[in-house]
Amino acid sequence: MKLRIIKLNFRRVLFFFFALLIILFFIINKTISPLFLNLAEVEVHKIINKSINQAVREEAEKIDYRDMMKYMFNEQGDIIMMQPDTRYINQFTSRVSLAVERKLEELGREHVTIPFSRIMGIEILGGYGPDLKIRIVPAGYSIPPQLEDSFSSAGINQTRHKIYLKLSAKFKLIIPFCSKDIDVTADIPVTEVVIVGQVPEVYVGINQ
Repeated sequence: MKLRIIKLNFRRVLFFFFALLIILFFIINKTISPLFLNLAEVEVHKIINKSINQAVREEAEKIDYRDMMKYMFNEQGDIIMMQPDTRYINQFTSRVSLAVERKLEELGREHVTIPFSRIMGIEILGGYGPDLKIRIVPAGYSIPPQLEDSFSSAGINQTRHKIYLKLSAKFKLIIPFCSKDIDVTADIPVTEVVIVGQVPEVYVGINQ
């Protein structure tokens, strides 16, 4: 009789233990996981932008503005036409695309760590406590790397022509129990020049 009572009590304890685990799982999934993902997303944006900027900067250091843009002058030496070298630009964009992809693949082997106390909102212990890890999985481009440009005033009778690269990449953030898809957009300066004199009468844009 006593043995049967012990067995029944053990089953009850086991049942309540598993029930408690299920409740704890739903609490984590509904409260802690979204907070963790939101905090991780901020950190991931910083890491991704740093990697993208580094990849673009390494390729941009190998080029010169004059490699991308061709000028035509009149007899007075004024620029009357600007035209991009589309062949060179396409080659540069392809190299940058591959360089960025390599950097993003490296991120797939990294984890973002955030202290648990920070997730719980304990400011005093914000940098301490056990770390929770999140995995970054690259998922390709939503907007492939492409060059764009802009003109702005740089002083009296001077115009700044800036060329920059724009792209948007997709990532999946993965933690136990849930995941989140994010897009990271970046605008990175590539090269620029100050044009002295009148703005050219004819300009064929980079994207035209």
